[in-house]
Amino acid sequence: MILFASGSHLAMAQVNKVDSLTKAYQKNRQDTTLVQLLVNKATYIFLFSNPDSCMNCLNNALAISRKIHYQKGELYARLSIANYLQRRGDLPQSFKIIFDLLPEAIAINDQRAVALCYTNLGHDYNIIKDDKKALSYFFLSKAVTEKAHLTELRLPLYNNIGALYLDLGMTDSAEYYTEKGYNMDKHGRNLGYAMRNFGIVQLQKKKYAKGMDYFRKSILTISKLDDHQLRSADYRWMAEAYAALSRRDSCIYFAKKAFDEATLYKDPDLVMKSTMLLTDQYRLLNDYKNAFDYQQIMLKAQDSLYNQRKTLQIQTLVLNQEQQKREAEAAQQAYQNKLQRFTMLGIIAVFVLIAAILLYASGQRKKANKALKQRNEQIENQHKALEKTHAELKNTQTQLIQAEKMASLGELTAGIAHEIQNPLNFVNNFSEVNTELIGEMKQEIDKGDLEEIKAIAMDIEENSKKISIHGKRADAIVKGMLQHSQSSSGAKEPTGINALADEYLRLSYHGLRSKDKSFNAEMVTHFDEKLPAINLIPQDIGRVFLNLFNNAFYAVNQKQKTAGEGYKPEVTVETYAENGKVVIKVKDNGVGIPGAIKEKIMQPFFTTKPTGEGTGLGLSLTYDMVVKGHGGNIQVESVEGEGSEFIITLPIN
Repeated sequence: MILFASGSHLAMAQVNKVDSLTKAYQKNRQDTTLVQLLVNKATYIFLFSNPDSCMNCLNNALAISRKIHYQKGELYARLSIANYLQRRGDLPQSFKIIFDLLPEAIAINDQRAVALCYTNLGHDYNIIKDDKKALSYFFLSKAVTEKAHLTELRLPLYNNIGALYLDLGMTDSAEYYTEKGYNMDKHGRNLGYAMRNFGIVQLQKKKYAKGMDYFRKSILTISKLDDHQLRSADYRWMAEAYAALSRRDSCIYFAKKAFDEATLYKDPDLVMKSTMLLTDQYRLLNDYKNAFDYQQIMLKAQDSLYNQRKTLQIQTLVLNQEQQKREAEAAQQAYQNKLQRFTMLGIIAVFVLIAAILLYASGQRKKANKALKQRNEQIENQHKALEKTHAELKNTQTQLIQAEKMASLGELTAGIAHEIQNPLNFVNNFSEVNTELIGEMKQEIDKGDLEEIKAIAMDIEENSKKISIHGKRADAIVKGMLQHSQSSSGAKEPTGINALADEYLRLSYHGLRSKDKSFNAEMVTHFDEKLPAINLIPQDIGRVFLNLFNNAFYAVNQKQKTAGEGYKPEVTVETYAENGKVVIKVKDNGVGIPGAIKEKIMQPFFTTKPTGEGTGLGLSLTYDMVVKGHGGNIQVESVEGEGSEFIITLPIN
């Protein structure tokens, strides 16, 4: 009942806003006030309950704004029209309007309009399942709203980001942003959307009863808002929960209610989702007539949302937008290139002049010098040239070795980015929570409530411990990266082989995944838990592991491109102790190594990878680090087309 009263309160607040504009217009009869009244009516009253009246209001507002040259009124009327078209499933027109409006909003520095444009684009891309772009536009909107302190826009935006993270299966991030929005406005219009997000989080955790409780709370907030969109989503998620519990009658009941609300709202996306669920449930009940009927409705809604013509229109609009951006960048680059050319011509002219002067002086000296002196100078010049050439060759060799090292650092960094994300998220989240708790503590101090102050202090202390734990984890990862990037000090230290191998295996895998999202491989480890710590240089052996794991994942990735569907990429790492030595085996089921080149793979600069993908120094450096640096041994066993196995042995003492 408290939730119900909160939703009613907000509905009345929006109605009061419209009423105040109505009274203002009746008093002053200003066309600008009328435009604001029409846009607010469409947005807060008709958008969710009466689409036809919504569009009539917006068309009238647009016509009046153009007649009286009210630029801001025209901008917000078109923004609301784009929002209306998006909810009706006409994405091409929604995209086109926002692409046209965004430069105008930026030009007049209307931060609220800019934020709304970004938010609308985020919704458009979310509907066509381009979640990466959708998230980027939501975060652009977040940056604008936070900088401009647009609190009323931040609340629904946090719910949108939370809902998108739910689509991506990132439950923790979804819960974080939903909680953030909920804490800012526990009694507002967006309360229902927050309850819905919390419910979906519980469903993803398979806590169906708790999830349905949240959906019921969300429905209570809608009673006076008449929001068919949110009600349809709530009913559908309740149906999803009952489907997971195999309670088909309850599932069908709520799916039908979701379909009815979606039909009232005229949203093809909601219609498609509810009828898809009904089709599946009736098929499971062998009720093929109802299954067929709802399937036809689903296909019709799907066609209206994703038909080929609309998809092509969207692609064309996006390509045009990107083309304009590329043309602007090309023009800027052309200007920079032109400027660089003129600068270079000036420098060359100076050098030519200096060369001419030096040449003339040299000619005069040659005439004055004796033949023997000329000969001595020639010999000396040749000797210097030989020394310079030798130095350049040594420098080139050093650069090639450093390039191989930096290539492995780049792949390591991509994996580290994945590993460090979680601790950083926790640090940021708990830091923000502590800031809010300190604010609450100040309020309780003013009240003199010592018990509540102690409770808040304990929460802050607990959060600080978690910040410290995750901060140390991030610090350890960064230190590991710095160790990898630095030259070896040659100092050996007791090191656990299992932990070192496991860490670099995951970093190598995530490094390749950052380049190719489609790549997947199974990582299998057989670690001997009784292995003693052995003295070695951790960063050197880390590079050895990174080189071997990179080659293994590269081999299975190459095979995956040509193998059939039954092929499953797999990289196996095994460790054990034998005869006073530690044995590490790295095995893959990739393309294997041809017998003709097996003896050459440890030679410097020999590589089987295409130009630009390998320097030929990885295995050469690996051999030097294992054999020369640690007194160990490395062997290769391979069958072409079936896979390879590298066997490393290191002395324990």
